[in-house]
Amino acid sequence: MVRTILSISSGIISATILAFSVLSIMSMMQIDGDKASFSYTDKTPIYLTCIFIFMAVMSVILYVKDMTKLNFIRTLVVAGFNVVLAIIVLFAKGQPILFSITAGLYCLSIVISRVFELIHSHNVRQVVFNALIIAFAIFMALGMFASPTDNAYNVSTIIMVECLFIAIVSFIKASSIAFSQMQVKVLAKIIVSTFSLEILFGLLTTMVCFSFILMGLEETMPTFGDALYYCFAVVTTIGFGDMVCTTLVGRILTVILGLYGIVVVAVITSIIVNFYNETAGKRDEKQIKEISKDAEKKK
Repeated sequence: MVRTILSISSGIISATILAFSVLSIMSMMQIDGDKASFSYTDKTPIYLTCIFIFMAVMSVILYVKDMTKLNFIRTLVVAGFNVVLAIIVLFAKGQPILFSITAGLYCLSIVISRVFELIHSHNVRQVVFNALIIAFAIFMALGMFASPTDNAYNVSTIIMVECLFIAIVSFIKASSIAFSQMQVKVLAKIIVSTFSLEILFGLLTTMVCFSFILMGLEETMPTFGDALYYCFAVVTTIGFGDMVCTTLVGRILTVILGLYGIVVVAVITSIIVNFYNETAGKRDEKQIKEISKDAEKKK
Protein backbone atom coordinates (compact mmCIF):
# COMPACT_ATOMS: atom_id res chain seq x y z
CA MET A 1 0.00 0.00 0.00
CA VAL A 2 2.79 2.41 0.93
CA ARG A 3 4.71 1.69 -2.27
CA THR A 4 1.54 2.28 -4.29
CA ILE A 5 1.03 5.68 -2.64
CA LEU A 6 4.68 6.57 -3.26
CA SER A 7 4.42 5.52 -6.91
CA ILE A 8 1.29 7.62 -7.40
CA SER A 9 2.99 10.56 -5.67
CA SER A 10 6.03 10.16 -7.94
CA GLY A 11 3.79 10.19 -11.01
CA ILE A 12 1.94 13.31 -9.85
CA ILE A 13 5.17 15.16 -9.06
CA SER A 14 6.72 14.14 -12.39
CA ALA A 15 3.64 15.46 -14.19
CA THR A 16 3.84 18.68 -12.15
CA ILE A 17 7.51 19.16 -13.04
CA LEU A 18 6.61 18.56 -16.69
CA ALA A 19 3.87 21.21 -16.48
CA PHE A 20 6.13 23.84 -14.90
CA SER A 21 8.86 23.05 -17.44
CA VAL A 22 6.46 23.72 -20.30
CA LEU A 23 5.29 26.92 -18.59
CA SER A 24 8.92 28.04 -18.25
CA ILE A 25 9.57 27.45 -21.93
CA MET A 26 6.38 29.29 -22.91
CA SER A 27 7.24 32.23 -20.66
CA MET A 28 10.66 32.62 -22.32
CA MET A 29 9.62 32.00 -25.91
CA GLN A 30 8.80 35.03 -28.01
CA ILE A 31 7.66 34.52 -31.62
CA ASP A 32 7.95 37.41 -34.07
CA GLY A 33 6.69 36.23 -37.45
CA ASP A 34 8.87 33.31 -38.51
CA LYS A 35 11.57 34.03 -35.91
CA ALA A 36 11.66 32.76 -32.34
CA SER A 37 13.74 34.28 -29.55
CA PHE A 38 14.19 33.47 -25.87
CA SER A 39 14.36 35.85 -22.93
CA TYR A 40 13.47 35.29 -19.29
CA THR A 41 10.50 37.21 -17.92
CA ASP A 42 9.27 37.87 -14.39
CA LYS A 43 7.44 34.53 -14.35
CA THR A 44 10.46 32.45 -15.40
CA PRO A 45 12.22 32.47 -11.97
CA ILE A 46 8.95 31.46 -10.26
CA TYR A 47 8.44 28.50 -12.58
CA LEU A 48 12.09 27.42 -12.26
CA THR A 49 11.90 27.66 -8.46
CA CYS A 50 8.83 25.39 -8.45
CA ILE A 51 10.65 22.93 -10.71
CA PHE A 52 13.66 22.65 -8.41
CA ILE A 53 11.52 22.39 -5.26
CA PHE A 54 9.46 19.56 -6.72
CA MET A 55 12.65 17.84 -7.92
CA ALA A 56 13.96 17.98 -4.34
CA VAL A 57 10.70 16.44 -3.10
CA MET A 58 10.97 13.76 -5.78
CA SER A 59 14.44 12.76 -4.58
CA VAL A 60 13.09 12.36 -1.04
CA ILE A 61 10.23 10.14 -2.30
CA LEU A 62 12.73 7.98 -4.20
CA TYR A 63 14.71 7.55 -0.98
CA VAL A 64 11.60 6.48 0.96
CA LYS A 65 10.96 3.86 -1.74
CA ASP A 66 14.50 2.51 -1.37
CA MET A 67 15.96 3.36 2.04
CA THR A 68 19.55 2.28 1.51
CA LYS A 69 22.75 4.04 2.54
CA LEU A 70 23.74 4.75 -1.06
CA ASN A 71 20.32 6.19 -1.84
CA PHE A 72 20.46 8.30 1.33
CA ILE A 73 23.71 9.93 0.19
CA ARG A 74 22.25 10.47 -3.27
CA THR A 75 19.12 12.06 -1.80
CA LEU A 76 21.15 14.45 0.36
CA VAL A 77 23.26 15.56 -2.60
CA VAL A 78 20.42 15.89 -5.13
CA ALA A 79 17.94 17.50 -2.72
CA GLY A 80 20.65 19.90 -1.49
CA PHE A 81 21.54 20.90 -5.05
CA ASN A 82 17.89 21.52 -5.95
CA VAL A 83 17.22 23.61 -2.84
CA VAL A 84 20.28 25.76 -3.59
CA LEU A 85 19.17 26.09 -7.22
CA ALA A 86 15.68 27.17 -6.14
CA ILE A 87 17.13 29.86 -3.86
CA ILE A 88 19.53 31.19 -6.51
CA VAL A 89 16.86 31.34 -9.21
CA LEU A 90 14.34 33.00 -6.90
CA PHE A 91 16.75 35.84 -6.14
CA ALA A 92 18.47 36.01 -9.52
CA LYS A 93 16.42 39.07 -10.58
CA GLY A 94 17.29 38.68 -14.24
CA GLN A 95 21.07 38.62 -13.77
CA PRO A 96 22.60 36.41 -16.51
CA ILE A 97 25.57 35.33 -14.41
CA LEU A 98 23.30 33.85 -11.71
CA PHE A 99 21.21 32.01 -14.30
CA SER A 100 24.39 30.59 -15.85
CA ILE A 101 25.55 29.44 -12.40
CA THR A 102 22.17 27.78 -11.96
CA ALA A 103 22.52 25.94 -15.27
CA GLY A 104 26.04 24.80 -14.33
CA LEU A 105 24.95 23.52 -10.92
CA TYR A 106 22.01 21.74 -12.50
CA CYS A 107 24.32 19.97 -14.95
CA LEU A 108 26.56 18.93 -12.06
CA SER A 109 23.58 17.62 -10.06
CA ILE A 110 22.45 15.57 -13.07
CA VAL A 111 25.88 13.97 -13.45
CA ILE A 112 26.14 13.14 -9.73
CA SER A 113 22.59 11.77 -9.56
CA ARG A 114 23.01 9.57 -12.64
CA VAL A 115 26.37 8.25 -11.44
CA PHE A 116 24.59 7.06 -8.28
CA GLU A 117 21.92 5.48 -10.50
CA LEU A 118 24.60 3.66 -12.50
CA ILE A 119 26.16 2.35 -9.30
CA HIS A 120 22.78 1.20 -8.00
CA SER A 121 21.36 -0.34 -11.20
CA HIS A 122 23.22 -2.49 -13.73
CA ASN A 123 20.25 -3.06 -16.03
CA VAL A 124 21.31 -2.52 -19.65
CA ARG A 125 18.37 -0.24 -20.40
CA GLN A 126 19.02 1.87 -17.30
CA VAL A 127 22.73 2.06 -18.04
CA VAL A 128 22.11 3.34 -21.58
CA PHE A 129 19.43 5.79 -20.41
CA ASN A 130 21.59 7.24 -17.61
CA ALA A 131 24.65 7.40 -19.85
CA LEU A 132 22.70 9.44 -22.42
CA ILE A 133 21.49 11.83 -19.71
CA ILE A 134 25.04 12.29 -18.40
CA ALA A 135 26.33 12.93 -21.91
CA PHE A 136 23.62 15.53 -22.54
CA ALA A 137 24.35 17.25 -19.21
CA ILE A 138 28.07 17.47 -20.05
CA PHE A 139 27.24 18.75 -23.55
CA MET A 140 24.94 21.41 -22.10
CA ALA A 141 27.59 22.48 -19.57
CA LEU A 142 30.22 22.80 -22.29
CA GLY A 143 27.82 24.86 -24.39
CA MET A 144 27.14 27.12 -21.43
CA PHE A 145 30.82 27.76 -20.72
CA ALA A 146 31.50 28.37 -24.41
CA SER A 147 28.84 31.10 -24.52
CA PRO A 148 29.42 34.55 -22.97
CA THR A 149 27.77 34.58 -19.53
CA ASP A 150 27.02 38.29 -19.77
CA ASN A 151 24.85 37.75 -22.85
CA ALA A 152 21.24 37.49 -21.68
CA TYR A 153 20.11 35.84 -24.92
CA ASN A 154 22.69 33.03 -24.69
CA VAL A 155 21.86 32.33 -21.07
CA SER A 156 18.11 32.36 -21.82
CA THR A 157 18.65 29.85 -24.62
CA ILE A 158 20.59 27.57 -22.29
CA ILE A 159 17.86 27.81 -19.64
CA MET A 160 15.25 27.03 -22.28
CA VAL A 161 17.21 23.91 -23.33
CA GLU A 162 17.53 22.97 -19.65
CA CYS A 163 13.75 23.25 -19.16
CA LEU A 164 13.13 21.25 -22.33
CA PHE A 165 15.47 18.54 -21.05
CA ILE A 166 13.71 18.49 -17.66
CA ALA A 167 10.35 18.21 -19.46
CA ILE A 168 11.51 15.24 -21.54
CA VAL A 169 12.96 13.40 -18.51
CA SER A 170 9.81 14.13 -16.46
CA PHE A 171 7.61 12.83 -19.25
CA ILE A 172 9.65 9.61 -19.44
CA LYS A 173 9.42 9.17 -15.65
CA ALA A 174 5.68 9.82 -15.55
CA SER A 175 5.10 7.42 -18.45
CA SER A 176 7.27 4.69 -16.90
CA ILE A 177 5.37 4.99 -13.60
CA ALA A 178 2.00 4.92 -15.37
CA PHE A 179 2.89 1.79 -17.37
CA SER A 180 5.10 0.13 -14.74
CA GLN A 181 2.60 -2.69 -14.14
CA MET A 182 2.10 -3.46 -17.81
CA GLN A 183 3.96 -6.50 -19.08
CA VAL A 184 5.28 -5.27 -22.43
CA LYS A 185 6.57 -8.69 -23.51
CA VAL A 186 3.22 -10.31 -22.74
CA LEU A 187 1.41 -7.55 -24.63
CA ALA A 188 3.69 -7.99 -27.66
CA LYS A 189 3.05 -11.75 -27.70
CA ILE A 190 -0.71 -11.16 -27.53
CA ILE A 191 -0.60 -8.71 -30.44
CA VAL A 192 1.34 -11.20 -32.56
CA SER A 193 -0.66 -14.30 -31.61
CA THR A 194 -4.09 -12.68 -32.10
CA PHE A 195 -3.22 -11.17 -35.50
CA SER A 196 -3.92 -7.70 -34.12
CA LEU A 197 -0.85 -6.40 -35.93
CA GLU A 198 -2.31 -7.43 -39.29
CA ILE A 199 -5.62 -5.76 -38.44
CA LEU A 200 -3.84 -2.52 -37.49
CA PHE A 201 -1.76 -2.67 -40.66
CA GLY A 202 -4.96 -3.01 -42.69
CA LEU A 203 -6.41 0.06 -40.96
CA LEU A 204 -3.25 2.10 -41.58
CA THR A 205 -3.22 1.02 -45.25
CA THR A 206 -6.84 2.12 -45.62
CA MET A 207 -6.05 5.48 -44.01
CA VAL A 208 -3.13 6.06 -46.39
CA CYS A 209 -5.17 5.11 -49.49
CA PHE A 210 -8.11 7.30 -48.44
CA SER A 211 -5.69 10.16 -47.73
CA PHE A 212 -4.42 10.11 -51.31
CA ILE A 213 -8.01 10.13 -52.62
CA LEU A 214 -9.13 12.95 -50.32
CA MET A 215 -6.04 14.98 -51.20
CA GLY A 216 -7.15 14.99 -54.82
CA LEU A 217 -10.85 15.61 -54.10
CA GLU A 218 -11.06 18.05 -51.22
CA GLU A 219 -9.96 21.69 -51.41
CA THR A 220 -9.61 21.82 -47.62
CA MET A 221 -6.92 19.09 -47.75
CA PRO A 222 -4.32 20.27 -50.26
CA THR A 223 -1.51 18.09 -48.90
CA PHE A 224 -1.16 14.44 -47.99
CA GLY A 225 -0.36 15.40 -44.40
CA ASP A 226 -3.64 17.30 -44.06
CA ALA A 227 -5.63 14.39 -45.47
CA LEU A 228 -3.86 11.87 -43.23
CA TYR A 229 -4.48 14.11 -40.23
CA TYR A 230 -8.18 14.21 -41.15
CA CYS A 231 -8.32 10.40 -41.47
CA PHE A 232 -6.66 10.05 -38.06
CA ALA A 233 -9.28 12.34 -36.49
CA VAL A 234 -12.05 10.27 -38.11
CA VAL A 235 -10.64 6.86 -37.04
CA THR A 236 -10.04 7.95 -33.44
CA THR A 237 -13.48 9.65 -33.36
CA ILE A 238 -11.83 12.83 -32.06
CA GLY A 239 -13.58 15.04 -34.61
CA PHE A 240 -11.73 18.34 -34.24
CA GLY A 241 -13.90 19.96 -36.91
CA ASP A 242 -11.06 22.03 -38.36
CA MET A 243 -11.33 20.04 -41.62
CA VAL A 244 -14.47 18.79 -43.33
CA CYS A 245 -15.32 16.98 -46.55
CA THR A 246 -17.49 18.91 -49.01
CA THR A 247 -17.72 16.40 -51.88
CA LEU A 248 -20.08 13.40 -51.98
CA VAL A 249 -17.25 10.91 -52.46
CA GLY A 250 -15.31 12.43 -49.59
CA ARG A 251 -18.27 12.13 -47.27
CA ILE A 252 -18.87 8.51 -48.28
CA LEU A 253 -15.21 7.69 -47.63
CA THR A 254 -15.46 9.43 -44.25
CA VAL A 255 -18.46 7.29 -43.25
CA ILE A 256 -16.71 4.09 -44.39
CA LEU A 257 -13.49 5.01 -42.59
CA GLY A 258 -15.35 6.00 -39.43
CA LEU A 259 -17.28 2.72 -39.23
CA TYR A 260 -14.19 0.71 -40.10
CA GLY A 261 -12.16 2.50 -37.45
CA ILE A 262 -14.77 1.96 -34.74
CA VAL A 263 -15.00 -1.77 -35.52
CA VAL A 264 -11.23 -2.27 -35.67
CA VAL A 265 -10.50 -0.35 -32.47
CA ALA A 266 -13.31 -2.16 -30.60
CA VAL A 267 -12.18 -5.60 -31.82
CA ILE A 268 -8.49 -5.07 -31.10
CA THR A 269 -9.17 -3.56 -27.67
CA SER A 270 -11.42 -6.44 -26.61
CA ILE A 271 -9.00 -9.08 -27.91
CA ILE A 272 -5.97 -7.58 -26.19
CA VAL A 273 -7.78 -6.96 -22.89
CA ASN A 274 -9.26 -10.46 -22.75
CA PHE A 275 -6.00 -12.21 -23.59
CA TYR A 276 -4.04 -9.97 -21.24
CA ASN A 277 -6.43 -10.72 -18.36
CA GLU A 278 -6.24 -14.44 -19.08
CA THR A 279 -2.44 -14.32 -19.13
CA ALA A 280 -2.35 -12.28 -15.94
CA GLY A 281 -4.79 -14.72 -14.29
CA LYS A 282 -2.63 -17.70 -15.20
CA ARG A 283 0.42 -15.87 -13.89
CA ASP A 284 -1.37 -15.12 -10.59
CA GLU A 285 -2.47 -18.77 -10.27
CA LYS A 286 1.11 -19.89 -10.80
CA GLN A 287 2.33 -17.51 -8.10
CA ILE A 288 -0.37 -18.70 -5.69
CA LYS A 289 0.64 -22.34 -6.28
CA GLU A 290 4.30 -21.48 -5.66
CA ILE A 291 3.40 -19.70 -2.42
CA SER A 292 1.30 -22.68 -1.30
CA LYS A 293 4.16 -25.08 -2.03
CA ASP A 294 6.58 -22.93 -0.03
CA ALA A 295 4.12 -22.82 2.88
CA GLU A 296 3.73 -26.63 2.82
CA LYS A 297 7.50 -27.10 2.78
CA LYS A 298 7.87 -24.86 5.83
CA LYS A 299 5.29 -26.98 7.69
